[in-house]
Amino acid sequence: MEPAASLHFSLPASLLLLLLRLLAPVSGLGSEPLVEMQGHEDGGIRLECTSGGWYPEPLAVWRDPYGKVVPALEEAYTADADGLFMVTTAVIIRDSSVRNMFCSVNSTVLGQEKETVIFIPEYFTPSTYPLVVILAPILAILIILMAVSICCSKKLHREKKILSEEKDVEQEEKEIAQQLQEELRWRRTLLHAADVVLDPDTAHPELFLSEDRRSVRRGPSRQSVPDNPKRFNCQPCVLGREYFTSGKHYWEVEVENLMAWTLGVCKDSVERKGEALLLPQNGFWTLEMFENKYRALSSPERILPLRERLGRVGIFLDYEAGDVSFYNMRDRSHIYTCPRSPFTGPLRPFFRLGSDDSPLFICPALTGANGITVPEEGLILHRARTLQRPR
Repeated sequence: MEPAASLHFSLPASLLLLLLRLLAPVSGLGSEPLVEMQGHEDGGIRLECTSGGWYPEPLAVWRDPYGKVVPALEEAYTADADGLFMVTTAVIIRDSSVRNMFCSVNSTVLGQEKETVIFIPEYFTPSTYPLVVILAPILAILIILMAVSICCSKKLHREKKILSEEKDVEQEEKEIAQQLQEELRWRRTLLHAADVVLDPDTAHPELFLSEDRRSVRRGPSRQSVPDNPKRFNCQPCVLGREYFTSGKHYWEVEVENLMAWTLGVCKDSVERKGEALLLPQNGFWTLEMFENKYRALSSPERILPLRERLGRVGIFLDYEAGDVSFYNMRDRSHIYTCPRSPFTGPLRPFFRLGSDDSPLFICPALTGANGITVPEEGLILHRARTLQRPR
């Protein structure tokens, strides 16, 4: 008989695997990604995205406004005492035309994703500071050379360098604050409230304009109107009478009870006969509501994560900057900004009605949102969605 000390036994492999799974943490859905602008770095804007409380280790992805994946500059995963993971990822945006960036963190086990989109104002883009970017390294070198020539003491040189860097940071913060004030002043005083009325010569035969030409509804059948090259003959569209060839303008549209609509601007030279796609490459910069979903009509098309139904929409046009933006005028929040492109030729307000329900109404300029400001909290939008599990 063998000694007791030499007795041993083994568990079946399947039972051991089950015990390990029971001891492992359960899958966890983490927090909303927090996206922050960390300032200028390497000729661009550094963005950092952080999210914690995930198990197992999640997947973090950056995407540009067109849905294209942008490789991360840095990516780090850390686990706390409970075994939950925190992910931190960073990216540098050097393209000044990029106005929105998306950071999504998802759990491949739960099939769920949380995503945050950050709006990058124009005044934060590197192109706004070419002189600062060029002079900053030259100024740093001059400071070092002057410190070395004046005093050989390493300690004194180090103190002067630190003091100079602190002053540079303070100066940069002042410049950013001044840029923000300029942007708010642009929204308050430089925007011209356009008094938009509809052009009956462009209206589709199913569209009925009011006597003052500030509202339009879609009827159940066509009316007898003269056919002319300006008139839309397939899509229920109509243009504003105004032409914009320069400057900054805005107008507001009531869409409270409409089931389907499209708003924005278009080139005066757009194709009006046939089923033209309302895309920027065809001369249209628009926002659409259809089947209770809001879409940016771009390529590719984008679904916009709005929390509530829109009642009044503001269309903002900066001709020289190539900027068309949409705002919810009820709470002054930013909805969407079209990818920038240089404008050529006259632009006109654009309207399309998708069903024969309530009329669309253009607000008179004198009763609109004169003196509007865009709050800082309106520049960052958050959303979370659940991914469908593959079958």
